[in-house]
Amino acid sequence: MRAIVVFDGDCGLCNGFVAWLIRRDREAAFGIAGSAGEVGRAVLTAAGLPHEVAASTLVVWDGTHAFTRSDAVAAVARRLPWPWRTGGALRIVPRRVRDGVYDAVAARRPRRPAEDPACGTPPPALVARWRARLASLEDVAALSD
Repeated sequence: MRAIVVFDGDCGLCNGFVAWLIRRDREAAFGIAGSAGEVGRAVLTAAGLPHEVAASTLVVWDGTHAFTRSDAVAAVARRLPWPWRTGGALRIVPRRVRDGVYDAVAARRPRRPAEDPACGTPPPALVARWRARLASLEDVAALSD
C-alpha cells in the first residue's frame, strides 16, 4: 500500500518537491493529494490532523503514522531508491533543529496560484505521471483499514 503525501497546491516549493518526488519514486511508493481537495482533507481527517496543518507543511500518512515537517521529508527519503534513501538519516538530527530549518525554508517559500490547488500544478513534462499519482478516496479508505 502506498503512503499519501499531502501538500499545499498553491505553494511553489511544495509543487517543486512533489515534482522532484515523482521523478525519483520509481516504485510509486507515494500517492499525492493537494491539501485543498477532498482527498487531501480526507487524509488529514483519517490521520487525526487539523486541516490547517497542510497549509504550512508536508504531511505523509501511511495509514498508521502521520509525519509532518522534517519527519515527512525523512519519511519520503527512506522509501526512495539510493542515493535519496540516505536522506532518511536526517532523523538523527534533533527534531527541534530539523524543524527549525524546515520552518525557516517554509517561511520563504514562493506562493503561486495553482490551476487547481486540490492537486497542485505539475510541470508540463510530468502532467501524465502527476495525474497517475493522484490519490483517491478509495486509497484513503484502504489505508484506514
